[in-house]
Amino acid sequence: MKSIFYWIMLIPFLVFSQNQENNNEEYLIVGTTIFSAKNDKAKEFSEGMKNHNEQFHAEGAMGVRIFTIMNGQNAYDYMAVMGPMPWSALDESYPNQEAHDEDWNTNVVPYLDNEDEVTYWRFHNNFSNFPTNFEMSKLRVTIWDITRGKYETMISKLEKVTKVLKEKSSETPFGIYTNEFSSTQSGQDLSVVYFFDDFAWLGKDQKLKEKFNEVYGSGSFDTFVEEWMDITNGASQEVWIYNQSLSGIGPQVTTSTQD
Repeated sequence: MKSIFYWIMLIPFLVFSQNQENNNEEYLIVGTTIFSAKNDKAKEFSEGMKNHNEQFHAEGAMGVRIFTIMNGQNAYDYMAVMGPMPWSALDESYPNQEAHDEDWNTNVVPYLDNEDEVTYWRFHNNFSNFPTNFEMSKLRVTIWDITRGKYETMISKLEKVTKVLKEKSSETPFGIYTNEFSSTQSGQDLSVVYFFDDFAWLGKDQKLKEKFNEVYGSGSFDTFVEEWMDITNGASQEVWIYNQSLSGIGPQVTTSTQD
């Protein structure tokens, strides 16, 4: 694993408010990467990852969360999530680099089948809804491919839909992220993440159309969908499950978008 990624996995979850993007403070990013274990080395991989995180990423600035991907082309792979953090955090040094790297290379790398998709996402706290203190459990992650030249239009659409979600579904945590280094090849430009506890939530009609029309008027949702389709080139969805046994830190999130 590249040294820079070693480092950013050590950054803790930060506490911030909705005012962050309205002043001179740095915006925050989240880093993600995918790991897959060799088919015949799953046990060794799990033991190595568990011990590594318990030793180097179990508290404070060294905290790491691991998720198991439930579906799609990355099913049964693992997603490491770190942040949020400002870019300037990468300018700081951190302790135990040598011991950390030696343990990783000795006890985890030999059992890795693949490590790819390192992505840095800008967190838009003004569009997101994180209640004060909630616990990670399951995530529904939707990645959108946005048409070139339509970023500002996308932002204006996000303002409308997140207003509806905050007003009509305030009990549901969600996060909005944009790719800091998007490419036309990957098609990973916008990430919309819902946080939920029970799989039954996936089977419930969230009645977004009805709620949208309540806020903006009859027929407004259909118009929104047409406009959204004009600025997007499709999407993909995954469900991630918080993996307690492999994570360095627990499910409690101290991040909040509330003032």
